[in-house]
Amino acid sequence: MKLFKNKSLQMLGVLCVIYYISLILYGGQVSFSKFWLLIGGSLIFYGLVKSKYNYKMPKLNNLMKGILYVIAFMWLISFMVIEGLIIKHGINQEMRETKYLLVLGAGVKGERMSQTLRDRMYKSLEYIRKYPNVKIIVSGGKGNGESISEAEAMKRFLVVNGVDEKNIIKEDKSTNTYENLKYTKEMFNKFSDQSNLNISMVTTNFHMYRAQFLAKKAGIESYAVPAKMNFILIPNYYVREYFAVINSCILNQLL
Repeated sequence: MKLFKNKSLQMLGVLCVIYYISLILYGGQVSFSKFWLLIGGSLIFYGLVKSKYNYKMPKLNNLMKGILYVIAFMWLISFMVIEGLIIKHGINQEMRETKYLLVLGAGVKGERMSQTLRDRMYKSLEYIRKYPNVKIIVSGGKGNGESISEAEAMKRFLVVNGVDEKNIIKEDKSTNTYENLKYTKEMFNKFSDQSNLNISMVTTNFHMYRAQFLAKKAGIESYAVPAKMNFILIPNYYVREYFAVINSCILNQLL
């Protein structure tokens, strides 16, 4: 019976592992998915060890307990605030007409767009059909396992769906969101004297807050056109984005 003394920890661990397997079955090596395997495996292992060997955590003095409580409280507040901003910016809004539509890339396997990128492209078509005169910037370079750049894959998709090739501008050097916005701004600086660039921007809903944050840093005023994603990906990407926002706030501030 000792093995089942910590059922709650073990069950939570099992759920994390099941979620990891679900992500793999859905989309192969989904970004950040190993986080759930690591957490799940750790909880299962800890629960089994505690049950079998009656393991107890070392006792802490009041000072250390106080420090840990403060750290935990600050982390919880930061998580709630950042997730609130992520959710708020990812809510669909009325599409505003702008001269340019920027579409941020996602993964490509060979020449095939990932489902996340396809969802962004369908949202782009929705915008283009409403404002057919818009110029479209497709932004995304070529990464590991990609036979063509993300920008090229997006361009091909748009052309196949009736978009005039003359209205499509490729930015195919970027490898992350920061570079998406940085290189897009540099590209505009070559043929435009606009100090403040206004665009509409398509990316997945969970990604919109960070994308708009980095766009503003690059001198681009953006209006959100968020694309939805499959419900199974929601926990994975919303948790992942918390860490990505912190990374962008700290590291990209220095770039």
